[in-house]
Amino acid sequence: MKRIAIVGISIECLERSPVLAQYEDFNILRGKQILDEAPSFIKGISGRMRNAPGVELCPLVWASTLPNGAVEASAYARLKGETLARLEAEGPFDGVLVSGHGAMEVEGLARHGETDFICAVRQAVGARVPLGIALDLHGNLTAEMVRAGTVYDALRTAPHVDHFETGWRTADHLLAVMQQGIKPHNAYAYIPILIAGEQAVTSQEPAYSLYASLKQFDAIPGILDMLLMVGFAWNDRPWSGMGVVATHQSDPTIAAKAAGELAGRIWQRRKEFVLSMETASIQQGVQRALAASERPLYLSDSGDNTTAGATGDSTVVLKELLTQDVQDAVVAGIWAPQTVRQCQAAGIGAKVTLQIGAEQRSLPAESLPVEAVVEALGTGEGEWARLRCKGVIVTFHTRRVGIMERAQYQRLGIDPQAHRIYVIKLGYLVPEIAEIAKRHILLLSPGAANLDFPTMHWEHVHRPVYPLDRNMTWEVEVV
Repeated sequence: MKRIAIVGISIECLERSPVLAQYEDFNILRGKQILDEAPSFIKGISGRMRNAPGVELCPLVWASTLPNGAVEASAYARLKGETLARLEAEGPFDGVLVSGHGAMEVEGLARHGETDFICAVRQAVGARVPLGIALDLHGNLTAEMVRAGTVYDALRTAPHVDHFETGWRTADHLLAVMQQGIKPHNAYAYIPILIAGEQAVTSQEPAYSLYASLKQFDAIPGILDMLLMVGFAWNDRPWSGMGVVATHQSDPTIAAKAAGELAGRIWQRRKEFVLSMETASIQQGVQRALAASERPLYLSDSGDNTTAGATGDSTVVLKELLTQDVQDAVVAGIWAPQTVRQCQAAGIGAKVTLQIGAEQRSLPAESLPVEAVVEALGTGEGEWARLRCKGVIVTFHTRRVGIMERAQYQRLGIDPQAHRIYVIKLGYLVPEIAEIAKRHILLLSPGAANLDFPTMHWEHVHRPVYPLDRNMTWEVEVV
């Protein structure tokens, strides 16, 4: 019987966020809980493994949380320590599946978070035990990380709809290595391009055809998998950028050729990675929304994109709505604990004077006094308060939340389709919201997830890198 462990830490870290991810922020699953409750890649992994003959799946510990700032050092130490302890106590294992993200960064650690974790797992189980790694395409890679793993797979869609398939592929490739005695070779190429996920939506060019081409590489005899990583470009780290990995069953030359060819294609199309959706400044976007006939119209507060790890505390778009006296608009998901406490003390139906913007951490705190009525109080998306400020419905929360599902709006007592304008703290719209939005405008708003990379401060990123160095030249190097 072949015993395969499942471990992982899954978090997308935005180091420019002023808020660290604490231990208490993680949902930590252990043992059978992982198979029963874990979303993401785990369902695909367990689906492939469930009927595999001669295999015992051994879920150990898997931790995940919403995108956030860097992981607080002691929190990472605890999660990593428990993982290594359980690998030692419950081993030996014939294989290990690691389900992560690729954009984990750790407070004070001068090393890529995923690299540190995967290398620690490798050291714990030894050089001969194959590791299967499943990642989000919005993660970063390092050569050290690629050497430590055996087979790699990553999502191929953004917005993400292929978690199950990716987990299945990872498990399938690990099984092939274990059952057929394959000794695969990974070839990795770093591509010095900084782009945001919003510039690489896989239903739009150039990402559409580049990701579609992965199937052509998959068809090359002996190729197990091809990774195309968009990267997590906001972090000012040497490993930030795009990357590709080609895995061949036995031939490093074929793997290197495939990785080099794909990397070259990406570089040739670097100038095509632009924002394909409608964009506008905050003021322009609100004015367009007011003039639009489409309803509902969704405005993305991209600089405060909580799915990229931003804090969700920015009130700059809300202030613009109030300044322009917009009627029938919704702004949901602002992190402002003191405001919630003020509303709880006042009670439902009370009139309160709010200091809008006083609790901002990601941007300078700038108070705007506003009269509002407390319409509802509740729990479930943290403790929250729903208020009406002039013609705007707004919800404030005691903890960071990512409002991206219709059910979340409904739990807040808000119909996600009945109002004229909605402000959502995303970049591109997730499929569930895109289905109901009659029009979408991405606001080029300020914040930790600012999309204007050349205007941001950079100190540690690999240079030269596009688009910070637009006239640079580059030749593919495969390792």
